Amino acid sequence: MPATIAQPVEASPTSVLLEVEGMKCAGCVAAVERRLQQVDGVEAISVNLITRLAKVDYDAAIADPEALTTAIAGLGFKAQLRQDDNPLTLPVAEIPPLQQQRLQLAIAAFLLVVSSWGHLGHWLDHPLPGADQLWFHALLATWALLGPGRAILQAGWQGLRCGAPNMNSLVMLGTGSAYLASLTALIWPQLGWVCFFDEPVMLLGFILLGRTLEEQARFRSQAALQKLLALQPETTQLLTAPSSIAPDDLLEAPAQTWPVAQLRSGDYVQVLPGDRVPVDGCVVAGQSSLDTAMLTGESLPQACQISDRVCAGTLNLSHRLVIRAEQTGGQTRLAAIVRCVAEAQQRKAPVQRFADAIAGRFVYGVCAIAALTFGFWWTLGSRWWPQVLQQPLPGLLIHAPHHGMEMAHSHSHSPLLLALTLAISVLVVACPCALGLATPTAILVATGLAAEQGILVRGGDVLEQLARIKHFVFDKTGTLTQGQFELIEIQPLAEIDCDRLLQWAAALEADSRHPLAIALQAAARSANLPALTASDRQQVPGLGVSGICEGRSLRLGSPAWVQVATNELPTGSAAATPILLADDQQLLGCFWLQDQPRPEAAEVVQALQSRGATVQILSGDRQTTTAALAQQLGLEANSVVAEVLPEAKAEAIATLQADGDAVAMVGDGINDAPALATAAVGISLAAGSDIAQDSAGLLLSRDRLDSVLVAWELSQMGLRTIRQNLTWALGYNLVMLPLAAGAFLPAYGLALTPAIAGACMAVSSLAVVSNSLLLRYWFRRMVNASTIV
Repeated sequence: MPATIAQPVEASPTSVLLEVEGMKCAGCVAAVERRLQQVDGVEAISVNLITRLAKVDYDAAIADPEALTTAIAGLGFKAQLRQDDNPLTLPVAEIPPLQQQRLQLAIAAFLLVVSSWGHLGHWLDHPLPGADQLWFHALLATWALLGPGRAILQAGWQGLRCGAPNMNSLVMLGTGSAYLASLTALIWPQLGWVCFFDEPVMLLGFILLGRTLEEQARFRSQAALQKLLALQPETTQLLTAPSSIAPDDLLEAPAQTWPVAQLRSGDYVQVLPGDRVPVDGCVVAGQSSLDTAMLTGESLPQACQISDRVCAGTLNLSHRLVIRAEQTGGQTRLAAIVRCVAEAQQRKAPVQRFADAIAGRFVYGVCAIAALTFGFWWTLGSRWWPQVLQQPLPGLLIHAPHHGMEMAHSHSHSPLLLALTLAISVLVVACPCALGLATPTAILVATGLAAEQGILVRGGDVLEQLARIKHFVFDKTGTLTQGQFELIEIQPLAEIDCDRLLQWAAALEADSRHPLAIALQAAARSANLPALTASDRQQVPGLGVSGICEGRSLRLGSPAWVQVATNELPTGSAAATPILLADDQQLLGCFWLQDQPRPEAAEVVQALQSRGATVQILSGDRQTTTAALAQQLGLEANSVVAEVLPEAKAEAIATLQADGDAVAMVGDGINDAPALATAAVGISLAAGSDIAQDSAGLLLSRDRLDSVLVAWELSQMGLRTIRQNLTWALGYNLVMLPLAAGAFLPAYGLALTPAIAGACMAVSSLAVVSNSLLLRYWFRRMVNASTIV
């Protein structure tokens, strides 16, 4: 006997989520990714600026989480492993406490007001004591830097020290340069330099204001995920000894308050009216109605009674229920939805690679531009255009060591002051934050909106790919149709009665979830036929099932699989599907089953076509049945590809995509899984098989076809928002950097002071986040206006 050589099995990488504190811009993200890539054993990295999470795939035999967190800590960021796998017990994102941030903003605003009052008080005849002294403004600037600005300076210095400069580094260089130059002028007045201590105060005030507003906007961008998390109650009423209580007494049995996180499968919980169901389980006592709108989209209350299944997060409306827990914590359907949304927000869209490529070296480029600006205006610029030394820099407050404080327009300033001012403006006006926020904020909002509509998107890459789809391929059974077949006729083809044929068919299809199998089982039950048992059952996806029943070797399935030519079939309805039953010698009978189109199917198909999409049907059913459905939906005969096996479906999708078209496949069954995986975007209905759902990039949890159109429209709006954000972020930097560097100063007298540059930088980031939030408004307006079917 030949020896068998065992092939080594390639171990799948281990995935961890790291919570990273302190990231402020795309430069921070790029620095973290570069540092993690240097760790041996790391295979894939995805860092999200909004959620401040880093997903790392690594070889556990080489690397470990401690090595990952240590590498990140070397950049000055705090990193810790997310321990809990239950998404319902975790925060939406690691956002700095807004209360602390608002306190720092309040201090900075107070210093800004005091500093400004020191200048305006003379004009308003209410001067502050000592406000005309340089030491007064030096103290204010020192307080601003060591108080509200300390965290920014520390993070900026840490980035520079580790060779990974970021947005904080630019702010630190700008404010630090202004402060040190002013301090030098104060200590050595014989140098003749001017002081501008107000610049650090104003700059930090504007930056902290922008960041506080930005953090609030980021938090709002996760509103959909917050709503999902809010569906999970923290506590519930647990029955302590349900086995000793009679079933009729469960509703009135004593219960104790218990943390939902500690529930286990098999526990009995009481759910009072007005409370949310804490687990997925089965009703064992009581009857009530549940609000399931957040999970299923069903607006009307759903009645439930003993033996009905209920889901965590649904709201009990009327009467007390007792539920036996089957799935708890991270295993519930609600947890799966939250996990899917969170993972989608973590995965990057391909368009983000463009922004990441720029942002990775953006800070280095800005520092180089600032250095060139300083050198140029200190040496050549002031000589070539001496008139710029007589022009005011708008709003610049300078302090002359011997002459008190005056506005810049009352002075001619030195080449050094001009060069330093413009260089600082370059440092603080640059905004890598806008580049870093452009894509993830839009993805965050879009995936959240999709979740509200019952559409679970597996990632930003899926959303971007869907936006580019112009070719939709639909499975027939259970997708375009309701998947609720009805047995309309049994035709015996041998000396066997119809009841016996139906019993054999139901035995072969026992426990199957296929719509045709369910119809045969239902027909046998409605006829009150005794159930038979089949052994050695073997299911062939897309074709049929074989087995042994009452000593007969039987095959039940499509005519092609039972090896009968279509022209030899008995006569039946063109819209019905034939299922043949045969043994080893002959055909035994033919079952004719009919399905109805989904009520919304025709409208969805027409809406897709009206928007320029190509629609096809790809089915394993016979040609005449599929063509009849296509005619009902308004499709041409050439839009139908029928009688195809699961592997052939995947090949058909691959052929379509080989011509350059990105194809979306919509299906629900096991036989659709290869095609769903092959398509650029696989879309699975919630009622479908687990394999089909695992193969899809989009899951429609509300089991409605019009969700396909909603998802397509939303993806296009999301991609449009991303492009707008990137255009703004790039355009802002392309315009503001030359303006800050003094490119328009000789001809037009236009330039920026550091304070104004800081305000512009804050507005730039806020504009990107706000534009992403506007996606919520435009999408809901579109839905309310019924522009979606």
